[in-house]
Amino acid sequence: MFLADGFDDFRFGLLPFETIYYQEGRPHFLYEHFMRLKRAFWILKQPCKIGFDEFERMVLDYIFSASKNYGSIRVTYFKNTLIIEEKEIRYSKQLFTGGLSLKIARSRKDSKNILNYIKTFNMGLNFIEEARAKEKGYDSCLFLNQNGFVCEAAFANVFFRKGTTLYTPHLSCGLLSGIVRKKVCLIAQNLNYQVKKEFLSLDAISKMDECFITSSIAGVFPVKKIDRFEFSSREFVDTISEYEYFKRPWHAK
Repeated sequence: MFLADGFDDFRFGLLPFETIYYQEGRPHFLYEHFMRLKRAFWILKQPCKIGFDEFERMVLDYIFSASKNYGSIRVTYFKNTLIIEEKEIRYSKQLFTGGLSLKIARSRKDSKNILNYIKTFNMGLNFIEEARAKEKGYDSCLFLNQNGFVCEAAFANVFFRKGTTLYTPHLSCGLLSGIVRKKVCLIAQNLNYQVKKEFLSLDAISKMDECFITSSIAGVFPVKKIDRFEFSSREFVDTISEYEYFKRPWHAK
């Protein structure tokens, strides 16, 4: 095995997990989350013996017992046990209406770091940089990679729009392949937007009309500014927010 038998992957933050949004009793993109969890264990060469049927049954049982209209859960697999726990949702109507403000992180992501491509508890850098951003009055942060290209937000992927073209950082910049990111790309193309996955500099994003983040919990969430760059339009966000799986309670007018 890549990691020796008995290695405490939990203690060293190398335990894969998923965060899943649910609404009206239905978890969103459950199979995609299951497959990404399995892939992370496979990359780390650690066993994950649970099948999708059991995974689905346990998640649905948990959601049913929670008796909530919507929420989010954190799911991981540790010592042959699926662990499910409620995760706090920090997004709100007020934040959605105003849009997020992001600070460029002091630290940079290394595109060669394997941990940037899988979702594990080894996310200390994200928490530290987000805390630094909040100390300066921002909501969160945006990472660049070692070459100065836009990478991802602390806990979300990022998109930009110029006219009818959407831009999102190329995966090889050093970011997690987001499930909602993929769905947004597909829907955007159906809406006749051109989607480009590129290496984006700060100069490039300064010319964009719109910016937003995507994550399993946030869905699609507008960004009003990144450092000194401001984005006044929310054309795409307002359009896609009406689609199934992108609607959130904080969208209510």
